[in-house]
Amino acid sequence: MTFDDFITITGYLFLVINTLVFIISYNKKHKALKYFIMYLLLCLFIQFSSNILNSLNNHNLFLSHYFFVGQFVFLSLFFSSLDDFKKYKSVNIILTFIIAASFFIYLYRFPENLDRWSILEIAITSIALLVYSFTFFLKKIENDKDRKYIYFNSGFFVYTLCSTLIFTLGNIGSKELKFYVWQFNSILYIVFQMMIFVEWYKNFRKPNRKEPTLDNFITK
Repeated sequence: MTFDDFITITGYLFLVINTLVFIISYNKKHKALKYFIMYLLLCLFIQFSSNILNSLNNHNLFLSHYFFVGQFVFLSLFFSSLDDFKKYKSVNIILTFIIAASFFIYLYRFPENLDRWSILEIAITSIALLVYSFTFFLKKIENDKDRKYIYFNSGFFVYTLCSTLIFTLGNIGSKELKFYVWQFNSILYIVFQMMIFVEWYKNFRKPNRKEPTLDNFITK
């Protein structure tokens, strides 16, 4: 097994585990959680489909459009469902579907672009999510009592910022430089998935036993 294979398999396993544990821990009282799980399922579907097509030596670049637009839709709905964004929820949802519909209409009208990178698509969808993510940080500074999604958001912001620069500037530099840049991006993806797992463990894990409290000691 090569180092590339190890990195790819590790990232894929983390994604599978994260998707399963969040589905198992799903609770309707956390309104934003369903969109977060949809995002994880999208990532899992794109990863799985991409690997199958790659093994069959078929083109899989068209999946990037579904990923970037799908990620934009699900995470926009996710952030809009948080209490910190409630004030702008309606506007955010309308803008989200206008932007997503615009990209799908464009690809429908010009299907030859399905097998090409769309730097504009990557930039618009990713930058919008980075704005949400940065705003989330600012809201948490004002209200540090609720720490839900802080680990996910930290990993997402760093990974998305770096990967957006890599995708938009992917044709710059030598072949060797590109290789190391993509290696770095793959490692960063694993760190991102690890942060998602930490998010689950810290904020959504259902403990098997009751933690001792002051009341326990008093009654004893």
